[in-house]
Amino acid sequence: MRFHHTSFTVSDVAATERFFVVHFGMVRIGGGRYDFDYIRRTIEYPDGVLLISVLAFPGRESGDRLELIAYEQPRGEAVDTATNRPGAAHLCFETDDIHADYARLKAAGVRFKSAPNEVGFGINRGAWSVYCNGPDSVALELFQPSRTSQT
Repeated sequence: MRFHHTSFTVSDVAATERFFVVHFGMVRIGGGRYDFDYIRRTIEYPDGVLLISVLAFPGRESGDRLELIAYEQPRGEAVDTATNRPGAAHLCFETDDIHADYARLKAAGVRFKSAPNEVGFGINRGAWSVYCNGPDSVALELFQPSRTSQT
């Protein structure tokens, strides 16, 4: 087994897609309006219709995929995505220069929980990390590995 993709349910696929394209350099590799019986069986909503966007990094379309899904039908309510809530998730982006990416994203209006922090313990000691929120308060992390260790 291996991971195939990471997915988040969002309220606006187009706006969320733009966020990841503009701020993280991803490209759309697939998606559309999914009004199919197999989808309805899979998600267990007999009237389900989904709007989907599949993103990847240029040149890495066969891996590191991000799937964004908006339920056109049935619509759902927003959930509390606080990172301390069981079942909550976050998506981590590895960067070579966390401080430059932090400054660039902060200038673009992305809300961070703090400035980048050096990891002081464990297998990632010497790395840098910072959390922020994307559309629909999806939790995101920027991570710069330690120059002396591999993660």
